[in-house]
Amino acid sequence: MMMKNILTVDVEEWFHPEALQHQFPPETWNDQPSRIVPLIERLLDLFDERNARATFFVLGWVAEHHPKLVRQLVERGHEVATHSYGHRMATKLEPKTFKDDLLRSVKILQDITGQEILGFRAPTFSVTRQTFWVFDVLAEAGLKYDSSIYPIWHDRYGVPEAPRTVFEVETKTGAKIVEFPMPTLRIFGKNFPFGGGGYLRLFPLRFTTMAIRRFNKNGFPAIIYMHPWEFDAQQPKVPLGRLQSLRHYGNIKRNLSKVGYLLKTFEWANFKTYLSQIKNKPDFEIKKLNIDAI
Repeated sequence: MMMKNILTVDVEEWFHPEALQHQFPPETWNDQPSRIVPLIERLLDLFDERNARATFFVLGWVAEHHPKLVRQLVERGHEVATHSYGHRMATKLEPKTFKDDLLRSVKILQDITGQEILGFRAPTFSVTRQTFWVFDVLAEAGLKYDSSIYPIWHDRYGVPEAPRTVFEVETKTGAKIVEFPMPTLRIFGKNFPFGGGGYLRLFPLRFTTMAIRRFNKNGFPAIIYMHPWEFDAQQPKVPLGRLQSLRHYGNIKRNLSKVGYLLKTFEWANFKTYLSQIKNKPDFEIKKLNIDAI
């Protein structure tokens, strides 16, 4: 039986990414045209074609503005988790402000879906060595898992020395959070990212396919992630530097066909399903990690 990999979508508008916040601070968001509903519905149709079930990390701000869309995610068999309320990087927040933002998003999503919210993904993968206090806040909020650590070096995020596969973090209160780090390929002693965002859009599809297969050989699911705006070639274009422009807009026109190929080539599930499966496997032991040792 083929291993199921984990399919995720970070549900945010085209003006929410960190790279655009100098142009679109939060006080301007209500003035921007929304483009998210048809993009998400297009992904939902594609996922249905392949019988793939995803975790949608939904921004609380988006859920407030599009509650019907969030309900549709649940009705079509997907998991809803939180991507925070206001898409602010944890590295730019104090613990109390982060907690207020998180709880606001969780309440909105629970009220809309009628379901418990289990997971979190930080905007811009901003759980870093400087923000490990996030795990304590997640546990206090009753969340069960996180998928915010990228074990690479990057100018905005990353914990290069973190484990590359699923591990468990014990918080100060003794509560445990399961961490699903973003997937990397080990090449010449360094971690190389693959499978989501700009890495999926810009790297050759053959490389991504090979990387997923190699990751699976070690007994773990690979995680891919995407944003709705990464399938929107008609979105308003914002002037950016050459590198930022490549990261943000590169290969958007080809992205849907890439995702379609991966959905056809591999099996896909969401985090909630994967967690329930490993809990029922007595021989599967999640690696426990003292994050203070990283």
